[in-house]
Amino acid sequence: MIKSIYISEKKLHLRKAFKITYEEVRNVDVIFLKITDSEGNIGLGSASPDTHVTGETSKKIHTSLKKYLTEDFFNMPLDHWYRYHEKIQIRFRGLPTTQACVEEALLNLFCNKYQIQLKNLFGGYRDTCQTMMTIGVLPYEETLAQVRKNIKIGYKTIKLKCGLNVNEDIKKIRAVKKILLKNHKLILDANQGYNLQEAIKLLKSISSLKIDLIEEPVKGGRIKDLKTLKQLDTVPIVADESILSLSDAFRFLTDDVVDGVNIKLIKCGGPINFLNIFHLAKSLSKITMIGCNYESTISMTTSVHLALALPIDFIDLDSGHLDFNDDPVKGGYTVHEGIIKLKKGLALL
Repeated sequence: MIKSIYISEKKLHLRKAFKITYEEVRNVDVIFLKITDSEGNIGLGSASPDTHVTGETSKKIHTSLKKYLTEDFFNMPLDHWYRYHEKIQIRFRGLPTTQACVEEALLNLFCNKYQIQLKNLFGGYRDTCQTMMTIGVLPYEETLAQVRKNIKIGYKTIKLKCGLNVNEDIKKIRAVKKILLKNHKLILDANQGYNLQEAIKLLKSISSLKIDLIEEPVKGGRIKDLKTLKQLDTVPIVADESILSLSDAFRFLTDDVVDGVNIKLIKCGGPINFLNIFHLAKSLSKITMIGCNYESTISMTTSVHLALALPIDFIDLDSGHLDFNDDPVKGGYTVHEGIIKLKKGLALL
């Protein structure tokens, strides 16, 4: 059934260095996967490892794909994609970014073969959606300049990275909030940067500003600290790095540790695991968010399909061609004035 498997690696360069609490990124190693069946249908996947979160490296992903993703792996009809999901989870256990790469390539092939869209396969909720724009850790004046620039472009939700200096962050947040209009939203992402005392200080200081949410204010997995922050009832607390799997999501959400979850394909192991976590969160009336890493347009397109397939509350998909000058991918989707739309076709050049 599968005629060829093509695996390659390319270093993509950000248009501008991006800084968060634990790193400053200028370029990213991305693994590209292309599978072709005997009829000439193509399935594309890509993997952008976040070693700090999942422990994967580009070398580990490349090696695992070369070793385990052979033509013999595809020994079932393509229609049995859920059985392939189970097989991927076992074969690439402990490698969620690798799992996501393989599953998205398989589903992309399935959709191309049967001329359907992944967004319709998984729900078909809407045709367009608004994405937010993320502002990295920058000096005060540059932060405000970037916020003004993106509001002018048309973005209505700004995500502000913080977590390095609580006093500076409070100053920035207050200033940014003054710039935003009433129909704009502001969310924060500390990337685990604060200790508990700093996080409490921040949340109490901005409690009157109507911030929509804050992601991962303290080190991931500290359930007691997260519960303490949630009980302040100032700003909704959303988990990101703390939740890598459905079992993590079940523990954090059913025990009411947080108000919601940022689900990323690179963390959870692919679209089907994404669906499981999303529906769990929705059933508990929790905030749902889809996020991304520094990713190629291939994996970003899969995330866009999910964002359009489901009633996800917050869309954070501002990578792909928005980030890179040299992404070797054509098509997928467009972003205009903060609005995401799908394009016809997706090709690896």
